[in-house]
Amino acid sequence: MEPTRTQLARQVVRLTNKIIFLEKKSLLEHGKVKLYPSEIHLLDVIDREPGINASETAARLGVTKGAVSQTVTRLEKKGVVRKSRDRRNKNELTVHLTDLGNEVFEIHRRRRIGLEKTFAGHLDGLSAGDREVIGRFLWNLEGFFENLG
Repeated sequence: MEPTRTQLARQVVRLTNKIIFLEKKSLLEHGKVKLYPSEIHLLDVIDREPGINASETAARLGVTKGAVSQTVTRLEKKGVVRKSRDRRNKNELTVHLTDLGNEVFEIHRRRRIGLEKTFAGHLDGLSAGDREVIGRFLWNLEGFFENLG
């Protein structure tokens, strides 16, 4: 039996709630370093865009510049990032991963790749048409969430 719009909408909400719950309790621990989700998200932006400044980082994460600054300070105390003056704009700071930061982030990256492979495995048995429908749905869902923030 084909699910109704309401059933599908409820399922999306349940799934979203489960993802939020898992996100809140996910920690990355390596030796004496313990990273929380907000710190991992910030490291992800720094890794993808080396030299990005605080204003751009805040925009990417949908948070305030102050929140980025506080998180960077915590990460600096943990020894995973270092701040430096932006060569183009001396009023801006840029943040870079330290060797420890790269090491810790590599653990996160391997976990993420493993998760993506698991998801990809679930899609292997689907037809190209089904994958296209799912892709469009996820694209629209992502846009929906971006517009909420």
